[in-house]
Formats: sequence, C-alpha cells, structure tokens
Amino acid sequence: MKILGIDTSTPIGSVALIDDENIVAEHTLNIVQAHSSRLMPAIDTVLKWGDITPNDLDGCVVGIGPGSFTGIRIGVATAKSLCYAVDKPIVGVSTLEAIAYNLRWTDGFVCPILDARRREIYGSIFHGGIEWQRLTDDLCLPIDAFLDELDSHVSPDSAIIFVGDGLVTYGDAVRERLDEAACFADAILNVPRGATIAQLGAQRLKQGDNDSYWTLVPNYVRIGLY
Repeated sequence: MKILGIDTSTPIGSVALIDDENIVAEHTLNIVQAHSSRLMPAIDTVLKWGDITPNDLDGCVVGIGPGSFTGIRIGVATAKSLCYAVDKPIVGVSTLEAIAYNLRWTDGFVCPILDARRREIYGSIFHGGIEWQRLTDDLCLPIDAFLDELDSHVSPDSAIIFVGDGLVTYGDAVRERLDEAACFADAILNVPRGATIAQLGAQRLKQGDNDSYWTLVPNYVRIGLY
C-alpha cells in the first residue's frame, strides 16, 4: 500500500510516502515558515521523489493534533481536499501518538508532551513493548496535573520516557518531580514524522477502517490556541 503521511500540527512540518513497511520518501522541515506556503510544495516533492501521482496512492493519513490550531487546520484541510479530489480514503491519527510511537518498543511507559502555552502541556500516556497500549486520552493540563495523572497509571519503580518539545519548557519540572525515574528521549525523536503518521494510519487502512471526508475534524483538545 502506498500511503501519504502529513503532519503540520507543530512547527516541524513533515510529509512522507511509505509503501507497505518501507519509507519511499520523507520531507521534514523545522524552519520559520508558514505551513500554508510549504505544505503543497512538500507533498508535490515527495510524490515526485516516489515517482507517483496522487491517483496512485492507496490512502492519505494526517495528524489531527493536538498542537497548533492553525497548523492542524491546514494539514487536515489539505489532506481532505486531496483525498476527495482523487477519491482515496483518509485516516486521522493523534500527533501525540505519532511522537510516542517512535519509542513503541520501549519496555515501559512513554509520555509525549507538547508545549500548549498558557502554562499547559498536551500530553498522553502509553505503554510500549510487544503490546502497544494507550492509557489516557490526549490531555491538555498544567504539567503538575499531568504528572498527577501519570502517578495514577505508573508504579514508583517503573521506567518512564518523556519525549516531545514540551521538555524544553517543562523538563526541569519533570526532573524535580520524578528525579531518576524520568528519562528524556533524544531530541531527534521529538518530531511527529510523516512516515510514522503514515504507518499508524496504514494499520487502519489495511483493515478497511478509514475516516469520512465530512466528519474528520482536528483534535484541538483546547480551542483557540494560537
């Protein structure tokens, strides 16, 4: 299956093409430039690298947030328009899950966090290993409240890996609260990669499970961010 993955929910825009389990092409940029001006050229570039057209796709997967209000809207609207135009299925996946999924084989807990501003974070809790498991919904909370939520799911001696750009602002608070129990993933894993987005959505598409052009909406968690 040839799947296009798109994520614009953070400042890092990423578009990728996968073919079954293989990455064909990926375009990721972390620069100060509006997603509205760079997304379609990135999609066009990735499809050209893969030597295919939109009609050759088997589906499109898009990160629906949480994250930047404007960025999510651009990504979701673009993916829906593309799929509608060429009559291809679409799937929306959580940006937080896509970030956490980079660490899916970790034998312990994985906590992706993004800076939601207003002294809050977007976060969720997963358990890695052979059985990938989501333990909470995507949340928007002050960091202390999120760590309280974490306490209700994790035993004191458990390994916990944090990942995401929220660590830049709230890493010290996490360390102060959890001390050596908290591990921080390398910054390179903070990226919601288009390839991971595509892989997560492909799992649903292979089962014949997709979203509707008309009902798929961004997951802002909190309306009116920025």
